[in-house]
Formats: sequence, structure tokens, C-alpha cells
Amino acid sequence: MKVLILGTGKTGTTAMVYKVAGGLPNCRAFSGGHPGKDVGDYENAVYKHTYEERKGKSIEVIKEHLNKEHYDRKIWMARDPRDAAVSRMLYRWHRGYDGCKQQFDKHLELVLKKEKNPSSIPFYEICRYTGYDVSPRSIADVIEEESRRYQQMSEFVKGLGSDWFLFTFEDMVTQKFDLLNEYLGFKAQADANVPITSGKSKVIRKKDFGDWRHWFTAEDMELFKPAFLPYMELIGYDCNDWTPDPNPVIEPEFSSVYMQKLPSKVVINKVLSYVDSVAKKLKKR
Repeated sequence: MKVLILGTGKTGTTAMVYKVAGGLPNCRAFSGGHPGKDVGDYENAVYKHTYEERKGKSIEVIKEHLNKEHYDRKIWMARDPRDAAVSRMLYRWHRGYDGCKQQFDKHLELVLKKEKNPSSIPFYEICRYTGYDVSPRSIADVIEEESRRYQQMSEFVKGLGSDWFLFTFEDMVTQKFDLLNEYLGFKAQADANVPITSGKSKVIRKKDFGDWRHWFTAEDMELFKPAFLPYMELIGYDCNDWTPDPNPVIEPEFSSVYMQKLPSKVVINKVLSYVDSVAKKLKKR
């Protein structure tokens, strides 16, 4: 059996690869890379890809791949756009900050300020320092990026046929796998995690949802609503629930501390990748 897991970044796609693969015998799990990169003749295989225009993995590229490649089961992973935005913001520096140290420092400074007083600064202001240009982005650019991302995903999801299964990050966290298992024809391993031997040292953040209630101010909600609501309605999220936490708390362990750990993992991951590649070469001999 060949299974595809597709979504945007920070929606739980990587974790789902191993949960689904854990339910199949002699199953290979492939996470990331360009669509089609790891396709092979395996007894069972699960492939994960994410939509990310910046990395050359546009909706058009994904559609082209799907026209060429057959999958027995196809899963679209969705997540509340508000939580995904927070997670993506904090994950910005996972590849390090070479040449952008000043931008990283400013980003971190704002996150630390937000931790001390969640109401002191809007979420969008922090997002201005998460772009891939050293200059801070305008508010309009921040909102436009989110609008474009979710407009394209909405159009894609609307076109998915009955052979696809829609699964959410929230259902994964609460382990609501019954309907997914019925679709798959076997039981996914709900408690499976990303193995540390997968060639990368992972920095795990919260395995929870609703974090946006601590990050979004009233101003944020008004700005982000037009970008997020169409996708939220399409997936089935409560579009009327924009209630912030009355006593917001932003935990350093899952924000500034997490953020600072990411760049330090870059060197470790390079070493692990090298060791992994050497081990594979030796195994072939």
C-alpha cells in the first residue's frame, strides 16, 4: 500500500507519517523532499509532503505530481490557521540565522516582551520579523502572505475527490482515529512519535491546540479574520469562536526557549545527516 500525507507546514504531517506507517508491516516512511523524490517499489510506504511555495513546492507542483503518481490512500492534514501561524512564527529560525542575527535578536526581543505581558504587543508585530528579508515586513505584507497561503489551500481542498480523507491536527492530538482507520483499512499507531534516528535532532514544541488564544490581541483578530475564515469554514472549524483567553499566559519553554534552541540544532542535524549518509553507503557495500 502507498499512502500520501499532505498539508502545509506545522500541521502535524511529520508526526502522522510515523503514526500511519506504524500500522503497516514492513513499511517505509518518507518525510519531506520534493514530491516524487523517494517513490520506489516497496511493500508498504507512507510519504509526507508539505505545500510551501518558497521551497518550490507550490500547489501546481503538487497537482502535477498527483497526476503522475498513484496513491492508495491520500490524507489532507489541516490545522486551525491561528495555531499554525503561532507555530510557524516560532519555528522561523530552524535553519539558523546566518546573516540575520540582528533580525533574530529583534524577533526574540519581541517574543520575550510578549511573554512578560501578552497584551503588550500584537502578534502581527512579531510576525514582521519572520520574513526572509533582513528588513522588517509591513503589516500588509504579513497579512497578504497568510491570505495567499489559505486562499490557495482552500481552492486545492475544494477540488479534492472522495478518495481523500480530511484529518485535523486537533483530531490527531486527541487521538480521534476511528474514522481515519476505517478509511485506511487498518489501525494507525496513534501513540507513535517521530523517531530520533530519522537523521535529524528534533526540538518538540507543544502537542496541543488553542495556543492562539494567548497570543492574539483584539487587533490581531480583526486583521487575520479575512485571511483565515474561508479556510476555517471549509475545514469545519468554529468561525464564530474568536474568544481570547481572559488570563493569557505564554510559557517561555514553548516560546522564547524553544526559539533559541532551534538554531543550535542546525550543526547537530548536519552531523547526524552526515553520519546517516555514511551509514547508508556502508550498508550498501
